[in-house]
Amino acid sequence: MPDLRWLAFCGLIMPACVQAQTYIPESAETVLATLPDTDPSLTDDIRRLQQAVAEQPDSVELPVRLAEHHIALYRQTDDPRYNGYAQAAIAPWREDVDAPTRVLLIRAHLNQQRHAFALARADLQLALERDPRNAQAWLALSVVERVSGRLANAHKACAALLTLTETLVSGTCLADIASLAGKAPEAFATLDRLLQAESVDSADHLRRWALTIQGEVAWRLGEPELALQAFEGGLALAEANEQFDGYLLSAWADFMLEQGRAQAVDRRLEPYDQSDALLLRRAIAAKRINHPNAGAMADTLRRRFAASQRRGDDVHLREQARFALDIDNKPSEALWLAQRNWAMQKEPADVLLVLRAALAFNPAAADPVVAFVSETGLQDVRVQTLLERLGDTDAAA
Repeated sequence: MPDLRWLAFCGLIMPACVQAQTYIPESAETVLATLPDTDPSLTDDIRRLQQAVAEQPDSVELPVRLAEHHIALYRQTDDPRYNGYAQAAIAPWREDVDAPTRVLLIRAHLNQQRHAFALARADLQLALERDPRNAQAWLALSVVERVSGRLANAHKACAALLTLTETLVSGTCLADIASLAGKAPEAFATLDRLLQAESVDSADHLRRWALTIQGEVAWRLGEPELALQAFEGGLALAEANEQFDGYLLSAWADFMLEQGRAQAVDRRLEPYDQSDALLLRRAIAAKRINHPNAGAMADTLRRRFAASQRRGDDVHLREQARFALDIDNKPSEALWLAQRNWAMQKEPADVLLVLRAALAFNPAAADPVVAFVSETGLQDVRVQTLLERLGDTDAAA
């Protein structure tokens, strides 16, 4: 059984208001961001590896290990700078099709993180041509295909894991895809059986992943108590092991915001303002509860998004669209951003975002998303509610 801590491998006319103005601090003492602390042992390892790489410039193993350490730090902190350091570490193989398989997997992770899904897919397929039994590559490929809305391909990648990994991994992967393709009740039941059967032997990070998926499925099925139970179970495992899980925290926060529990979101996410995704959720919660720092949180996000735009970075399109919709109340901008995001990402969160923005500004813009929901058979009570509202809009037109 391979080490699966890499599960993190596993979102109109442009309105003028999107053109962000350059932010210029009033003084050199202005604090733009507070950088997170890092794990001391990993930092020491990185220093030693950097020295070793300098002393052995022809080594293949050392820069690969250095990149993997940087990616580990990224997963601990959600700080994207570490992905940049990882990219620099493997620079000699930036576009090399003959790069070592471990480099291909690192490149796939980095490309997936910046939403270059076609490049990530190509590297993973190349890795699998070399080693068809590489479980890490199959699972990473399933994530890329899932995010891209290519559910049949994602199912095939998950099925390949049946003989390569423990049952909880392959079963959770398959259940996740089934839940997006018209079989959500069956997927929830499968996850329930898997979690009970694997309660003793499976590693906590695998159970946390399965609980996260189960929580999302229960939420889409309109079972809030079951969703909360799963999310809290996953968070308890993360906290017991002192592990950061940004995806799970984001899912939990979105669920709690929908349940009207903004105060709980503000409290739990307070330590994680270095993460754009988590700060966005906290800023939404802060606005709802009239938090005294709500404006400051929003301003921080505006600066970060502006910096992302200056870099030509599309990573935060989902977050930017939601910010425009839920904080700035700019539905036209939100729709434009949501549509750009939809061109790359087709997860349930992206479906919801386009539908909400379209309802707020131009219902006809939802047509491609409505077609996708019909084609995939996505079962989601939230999506269904929005589709009914769209139907009412069409009837009134």
